[in-house]
Amino acid sequence: MSQEANKIKIAVTQGKQRFFALHPELLLEVDAISEQDAVAAGSGLDELRELAKYRAISGFAKRAGKDSLLMLMELGSDSKEEFDQLVAAQNIHIKKSIGM
Repeated sequence: MSQEANKIKIAVTQGKQRFFALHPELLLEVDAISEQDAVAAGSGLDELRELAKYRAISGFAKRAGKDSLLMLMELGSDSKEEFDQLVAAQNIHIKKSIGM
Protein backbone atom coordinates (compact mmCIF):
# COMPACT_ATOMS: atom_id res chain seq x y z
CA MET A 1 0.00 0.00 0.00
CA SER A 2 1.37 3.41 -0.94
CA GLN A 3 2.02 6.06 1.67
CA GLU A 4 -0.81 8.18 0.26
CA ALA A 5 -3.26 5.28 0.34
CA ASN A 6 -2.26 4.56 3.94
CA LYS A 7 -2.89 8.20 4.92
CA ILE A 8 -6.34 8.03 3.32
CA LYS A 9 -7.10 4.77 5.14
CA ILE A 10 -6.07 6.26 8.49
CA ALA A 11 -8.15 9.41 7.89
CA VAL A 12 -11.21 7.35 6.91
CA THR A 13 -10.84 5.20 10.04
CA GLN A 14 -10.56 8.32 12.20
CA GLY A 15 -13.47 9.88 10.29
CA LYS A 16 -15.67 6.86 11.10
CA GLN A 17 -14.80 7.17 14.79
CA ARG A 18 -15.57 10.88 14.79
CA PHE A 19 -18.77 10.35 12.80
CA PHE A 20 -20.16 7.92 15.37
CA ALA A 21 -18.99 10.16 18.22
CA LEU A 22 -21.12 12.91 16.65
CA HIS A 23 -24.03 10.52 15.97
CA PRO A 24 -24.13 8.01 18.84
CA GLU A 25 -27.77 7.19 18.09
CA LEU A 26 -26.66 5.60 14.82
CA LEU A 27 -24.04 3.54 16.62
CA LEU A 28 -26.69 2.37 19.10
CA GLU A 29 -28.72 1.05 16.15
CA VAL A 30 -25.66 -0.82 14.87
CA ASP A 31 -24.88 -2.24 18.30
CA ALA A 32 -28.48 -3.43 18.59
CA ILE A 33 -27.82 -5.96 15.82
CA SER A 34 -27.74 -9.33 17.54
CA GLU A 35 -26.11 -12.66 16.88
CA GLN A 36 -29.59 -13.90 15.97
CA ASP A 37 -29.83 -11.18 13.29
CA ALA A 38 -26.47 -12.25 11.91
CA VAL A 39 -27.49 -15.91 11.75
CA ALA A 40 -30.74 -14.97 10.01
CA ALA A 41 -28.74 -12.94 7.49
CA GLY A 42 -26.24 -15.76 6.99
CA SER A 43 -23.40 -13.55 8.14
CA GLY A 44 -21.08 -13.05 11.07
CA LEU A 45 -22.03 -10.51 13.73
CA ASP A 46 -18.97 -8.28 13.18
CA GLU A 47 -19.48 -8.36 9.42
CA LEU A 48 -23.15 -7.44 9.70
CA ARG A 49 -22.43 -4.61 12.13
CA GLU A 50 -19.67 -3.23 9.90
CA LEU A 51 -22.04 -3.28 6.94
CA ALA A 52 -24.65 -1.48 9.04
CA LYS A 53 -22.07 1.19 9.94
CA TYR A 54 -21.33 1.83 6.27
CA ARG A 55 -25.05 1.99 5.50
CA ALA A 56 -25.58 4.52 8.28
CA ILE A 57 -22.69 6.65 7.04
CA SER A 58 -23.82 6.38 3.42
CA GLY A 59 -27.41 7.27 4.27
CA PHE A 60 -26.35 10.28 6.31
CA ALA A 61 -24.01 11.50 3.56
CA LYS A 62 -26.70 11.07 0.92
CA ARG A 63 -29.21 13.08 2.95
CA ALA A 64 -26.57 15.79 3.41
CA GLY A 65 -25.78 15.79 -0.33
CA LYS A 66 -22.21 14.66 0.27
CA ASP A 67 -19.96 11.88 -0.96
CA SER A 68 -19.49 9.46 1.94
CA LEU A 69 -15.76 8.92 1.35
CA LEU A 70 -15.06 12.65 1.15
CA MET A 71 -17.18 13.21 4.25
CA LEU A 72 -15.16 10.63 6.21
CA MET A 73 -11.86 12.03 4.93
CA GLU A 74 -12.96 15.51 6.00
CA LEU A 75 -14.01 14.28 9.45
CA GLY A 76 -10.74 12.36 9.76
CA SER A 77 -8.61 15.38 8.89
CA ASP A 78 -7.29 17.71 11.53
CA SER A 79 -7.18 20.73 9.19
CA LYS A 80 -8.40 22.03 5.84
CA GLU A 81 -4.85 21.67 4.52
CA GLU A 82 -4.69 18.02 5.54
CA PHE A 83 -8.05 17.36 3.90
CA ASP A 84 -6.89 19.06 0.68
CA GLN A 85 -3.75 16.88 0.68
CA LEU A 86 -5.84 13.73 1.13
CA VAL A 87 -8.13 14.69 -1.75
CA ALA A 88 -5.11 15.39 -3.97
CA ALA A 89 -3.57 12.03 -2.98
CA GLN A 90 -6.86 10.28 -3.74
CA ASN A 91 -7.03 11.91 -7.17
CA ILE A 92 -3.45 10.83 -7.94
CA HIS A 93 -4.22 7.28 -6.79
CA ILE A 94 -7.33 7.13 -9.01
CA LYS A 95 -5.45 8.46 -12.03
CA LYS A 96 -2.67 5.91 -11.54
CA SER A 97 -5.18 3.08 -11.22
CA ILE A 98 -6.79 3.97 -14.57
CA GLY A 99 -3.48 4.48 -16.35
CA MET A 100 -3.30 8.25 -16.50
